[in-house]
Amino acid sequence: MERDDVHAVFFDAGYTLLCMDPPQEILFLQVCSDLGIAIDDARLENAVRDANVMLAPRTPASVRRPYSIERVDTFWIEYHRVVLKGCAVDAAAVDLAEPVYRTFSKRLGWRVYDDVRPSLAGLRARGIALGVISNWTGDLEDVLKRIGLHSSFDVIIDSARLGHEKPHPEIFAEALRRAGVRPQVALHVGDSIEHDVEGALGSGLRPVLIDRTGRHAAFDRAPRVADLSELASLL
Repeated sequence: MERDDVHAVFFDAGYTLLCMDPPQEILFLQVCSDLGIAIDDARLENAVRDANVMLAPRTPASVRRPYSIERVDTFWIEYHRVVLKGCAVDAAAVDLAEPVYRTFSKRLGWRVYDDVRPSLAGLRARGIALGVISNWTGDLEDVLKRIGLHSSFDVIIDSARLGHEKPHPEIFAEALRRAGVRPQVALHVGDSIEHDVEGALGSGLRPVLIDRTGRHAAFDRAPRVADLSELASLL
């Protein structure tokens, strides 16, 4: 891959550029404790895994779905209902999924990985357009502003605002359109094989899997990096 052959690099947001702070399970336990909900800690990891099935790629909408905070809330209330079903000591705790979700959302913070800012600055210095393509909940631009990353990007695509999600081609096509580049000269970097790698391949972009925790050591369908500092060697 020649340096002059890459005109744009797009990034996933969560667990590529930033992560929950505190981590999801710690914040969930704090919220439940404050709401008087007893949790079986030994069952929490599996409960989160069961709920994360809801985040798998979904059948694409035949038409764009207008943004709806009610639809976003309904999804995440059900997500927390699944988590509570899997780990709450009292089965009746599932009825408290909405206050758990709303309290969790109010307290949720985000931390930028240490490698992100210098890596973005290095790409920008090389004249490469930068963008974010993320399955998010409608507030991605606000989050990026709060953590000081918004100005680093030329294009920011929040799936809830656009009405299309990764891995479906509509969201990648919109990012390419806004950046004014062809898919052949664009990279997409993300931590999900299903959403990011498969999505990029299906839309003609070059995928890069970021594997911060080493979960995908055997993956070989696309270049794999441990953090963004390794990205420059691929350009």
